[in-house]
Amino acid sequence: MRNLKRALSLALAAIMLIGMMVVSASAASYNDLTDKDQIVNKDAVSMLVTLGVIEGKPDGSYAPTEGVDRAQMAKMISVIMNQGVDNGALYENSPSGLTDISSHWAKGHINYCYTTGIIAGRGNGKFDPDAGVTGSEAAKMLLVAAGYDPAIEGLTGTDWEINTNALASKLGIFRNFKGSVAEPLSRDNAALLIYNALDVEMIESYTNNGYAMAYSDARTILSSMYGVYKVEGVVVGNKWAELDKTDSDSALKDGKTVLDNVVLYSSTTSNTTKDEGVAQSGKIAFNVDTPVDFLGKTVTMYIEKTTILSDSKVLGVSTKDDVNVINATAATQSTVKDYLKGTGVAVTKDTEFYVNYGYCKTEEDAHNLINDYSYAANNSDKFNLNGVDVEIIDNNNDGDAEYVLFTRETLSEVRTYSEKNETISFYAPGYDKNNELANKTVTETEDFEDVVFNDEVTTDDLILYVQYGGRTYISAPEVVTGKMTRVDRDKADELFITVDGEEYRQSYILDAASLVDVDLTRFDIADAKNEPGFDNSYDFVLDSNGYVIAIRPAEEVVTNYALVVDSAWTLNALDRSGQVKILMTDGTVKTYSINWKNSAKAMEDINTVETTNDVKGKPNDEKLETYLGTRDVNKPNAGGYNKTGVATGSIITYTLSDDDVLTIKHVLQGNTLKGNDSEIDSSVNTSSTAGVADNGTVIRMNTSVDQSLQYTAPNGYTGGRGSITVKAGAEDAKTYAVDKNTVAFYYWTNAKGETEYGVATGWDHMSDVANNTEVQVYPTLDKTSYKTYEATDLADVILFEAEAKATSANYMLVLSANAIGKDLLELNVVFEDGTVQAIEVDDDGGHDWDDEASYMKAYTYAENADGTYDIGDDVENAGTAKLLKNGTVDSSLKGYIALSGKANVWDVTDVDTAEDKTALGTFPYNTKVNAVIVEDDNAIRTAWIWEVEEDDNDIDDNNPIATEVTKIDADNFKIYLNAFVGADNRVAVITRAMEKAGYTDVTFASAANNEYTVTAQVKSSSGISTSLTFTTVTRWFSDSAIGAENVDNYNNAADLPDNSALIGDGSDLATITGGSVGTDITAGDNMMFTYTTKGTGNVVLTISDRSGVVYRETHGTAGSPSASVAAGQHYFYISLDNGSLNTSSTSNKVDTANDKCTFAGKLADGNYVWSVTENGTTVASGSFTLDRGV
Repeated sequence: MRNLKRALSLALAAIMLIGMMVVSASAASYNDLTDKDQIVNKDAVSMLVTLGVIEGKPDGSYAPTEGVDRAQMAKMISVIMNQGVDNGALYENSPSGLTDISSHWAKGHINYCYTTGIIAGRGNGKFDPDAGVTGSEAAKMLLVAAGYDPAIEGLTGTDWEINTNALASKLGIFRNFKGSVAEPLSRDNAALLIYNALDVEMIESYTNNGYAMAYSDARTILSSMYGVYKVEGVVVGNKWAELDKTDSDSALKDGKTVLDNVVLYSSTTSNTTKDEGVAQSGKIAFNVDTPVDFLGKTVTMYIEKTTILSDSKVLGVSTKDDVNVINATAATQSTVKDYLKGTGVAVTKDTEFYVNYGYCKTEEDAHNLINDYSYAANNSDKFNLNGVDVEIIDNNNDGDAEYVLFTRETLSEVRTYSEKNETISFYAPGYDKNNELANKTVTETEDFEDVVFNDEVTTDDLILYVQYGGRTYISAPEVVTGKMTRVDRDKADELFITVDGEEYRQSYILDAASLVDVDLTRFDIADAKNEPGFDNSYDFVLDSNGYVIAIRPAEEVVTNYALVVDSAWTLNALDRSGQVKILMTDGTVKTYSINWKNSAKAMEDINTVETTNDVKGKPNDEKLETYLGTRDVNKPNAGGYNKTGVATGSIITYTLSDDDVLTIKHVLQGNTLKGNDSEIDSSVNTSSTAGVADNGTVIRMNTSVDQSLQYTAPNGYTGGRGSITVKAGAEDAKTYAVDKNTVAFYYWTNAKGETEYGVATGWDHMSDVANNTEVQVYPTLDKTSYKTYEATDLADVILFEAEAKATSANYMLVLSANAIGKDLLELNVVFEDGTVQAIEVDDDGGHDWDDEASYMKAYTYAENADGTYDIGDDVENAGTAKLLKNGTVDSSLKGYIALSGKANVWDVTDVDTAEDKTALGTFPYNTKVNAVIVEDDNAIRTAWIWEVEEDDNDIDDNNPIATEVTKIDADNFKIYLNAFVGADNRVAVITRAMEKAGYTDVTFASAANNEYTVTAQVKSSSGISTSLTFTTVTRWFSDSAIGAENVDNYNNAADLPDNSALIGDGSDLATITGGSVGTDITAGDNMMFTYTTKGTGNVVLTISDRSGVVYRETHGTAGSPSASVAAGQHYFYISLDNGSLNTSSTSNKVDTANDKCTFAGKLADGNYVWSVTENGTTVASGSFTLDRGV
């Protein structure tokens, strides 16, 4: 048996390799394998494909995850042991005693291997033929292939697996194997074990005492069968980068690897103790790709040698782990000496240092680069910092490090990602003239072909990138979201934080993103108690090693503002306590106990509470006492009493604990102004307040005109306006924007002399206030750079010493009443944001709520501090409306009105009580609905719509011109009809006409130009039903002539039809055409509005775009129309040449003083509505779309 094994050992290796891979002729090379990206052991599979051992599966794939079963192994061994002949049929009826193979295709092969003891059964009379081959089983076969005797080596019996694993591990067969040797092998891992076994020394014989003797030439399976040589050397260059004292951009071309210190071995064995290698001179380039992490390390390369060594065919490459001593870390290390202590490796004067594969002349140069991580930080002098990967490589195990390789990422943000241009632009750190980090970024743009994307990214995404070898490597950072719960120090005195039970430390890689992203802040663990703090949920942006680079609020952090309406503190023994009664932004009034210790911190920079500098220099506790007021009852050593409520009228920001204890975070003070100017001095306290609410004097509202606030509003404020103008004293005015998040507090005295207060959020809820009202504005802060802020022109909080009143900017639809009584009115309403709610009314506005006609209307309102509502005087009634073309609604009450994309439209068809919900609605095209409309500047802001109850026959008998089908053209599939402009009964009329003509199942779909596609069934004389589709052709009639007119048809403008509005016959833009024109029609005029006046009066043409911007033209001086227009026909000409907008007229002039009237503005292409009014009454109106084709 032993001699048979000797003779078959080489054949066994080859047959096993082929058999285990289930070879088929498909993929011609490794690169042709369709699933090579899924292969883990790429070197192993690549080498076996190159040798021709495997070629993949019939579909061109390798199927790396598929397994090899015991029956296949039995067949391979059976064939091998029968000298390559398939003798399975000879052993079909051999008495093996196995009970689970009677009908198995490999029965004969299994019987043979089992009875000869080559492959054992499961020990229970079963062979388990379809079970996968384990790593141990495959290793045993490979050991036998290399000449090891199973009996002598203990590869049989109860301990076979232990002995097999021990010997295979010793010989390196399990090298880089990550799985369990007891589990079935995948094709991927089977290739790895075979690959490793190819380099095992073959056994020629055994001594009498059982010692295995290798061949004298230390041959291996690989060298014996294929004549393969082995090369060892250090990788100093490949297509990714170079280690040749080159800069970071250097790399070789694809398919090249350069080795230094090259040694050539005629045998491939890695286990021989013979020193048969021949050193080669200089660096040698081989035609093979190697990964970037091979750089600096000694590798073993298998080649089919040619005369010129560099031209040899490379079959495989692997790192030589027995000589490479690698010390790697991504954590902070004070010195390299301390880090390497006890490792047996040291840095010497010959050690080369690289940062991102760019050469550093000295160790100090490398350290300076690594430690220059932030322009704003006191950079350290560490060997390495958290987040930076460093490898210290001793590649010959002599104790001296040849290379120290640092790899450092940068956190950035994608500026633009262009699929069209195949480029990506991102921010990179900027440097000053001394090549040190500066407070700026630069934009880098890279072609896709030079970028390796590890994750999908797009514009505005955060990214981690590193650059070397002319490539940029981009990945998406991991982001952990949660609340920070602890800040601690470890035994090495390094700070760490805890988020959701996990510990995190600060990263010290480069950060360009925090300089450009307003929401992002570079993480500073020393300041972690303040930012992010412990109260709010944050996103913690991690580098690739799990260290925190930057943070941002996980959701928008809303500052809690409140108006203090009462306050006090008390002393119980030595314990201070205090309370504040506050009006919160939702209108709730509530009293809270305060966290004294933390609230006292808010008093740090306050100098004045009641009188100038009354608390300056005092401890924060005393400042808080003064601010709240009272030392209980009597003043010490004096008569009278202390007062409470000193803080009344002031504004605070605050947080609430889970047990409702309030912490004052900030007491709003006056703004720090630029001298006597109204402008805020943003250069003050740039790291925190930037001049906003920080001048040391507490601002408190009162009901007196005493300049307790810093500003006045010379023009007051009108609810719904997006700005407010204020003045500080007599200085220049300053205008601030107001948005829907602006918080407004009100403070006033009512008719009874009582102090009242209120709050509103957003311009759409804010009240009108009178001219010269005392106000205080606190703008929002904008982050300009790392920990630097400035005041913006957007108001965050406004204080008004004025009454909060209902405003037309605030409407609600009243659906019905739940309860009506002497002192009780509860209504079901729908607000402009679509919210349905039952509200309690304090002031009913004088409306008759017993009258059904008072419902399904919209009313102005104001929400009171106690949660009740006051109903205003203004009412929007219900009418009908339908959608015309191009975003214009025809309302029975409003006329033509623009429908912008910003409009809120709510369908309340099935909404009756607060238990119901609204749905987003749309105005149906050319179909009437009931509608209550709130408008702003001739555009719909909010509409509540519900269905119109249809007439029995759905025919509008009030049409001046009856809707009538004039012809059903079955030959050309057309339906001709007449209809009055705006008729909404065409569907009903067409349906009746079709049914009368014998058609059934009539259905409609909208088509172009306000027509329909009509589908109907019709039966032939034989009873066969056919479906036909028609298109309607509508002839529109109107009391106004509508259409594009050719001026060649008219000699004078007076010849034009009365009341003609040249806005198109279903077209987007009316044009007056014609080459020669009449005596008083200008060729450049290409839009005309004509109308007939009822008498003399002021005539105005108004054009509004979809955003509500209005252009007006009068017939007299702008803003001062004369009243001398005579009765009769008049018209405007609109010249749109080159985008200019003006009017001219002759003959019956609108302008009696001038020949031309000029609009203040310029019409851009888009949708418009227009109207002509006489003495405020609309005499003509319509809509048009302007499209010059440019």
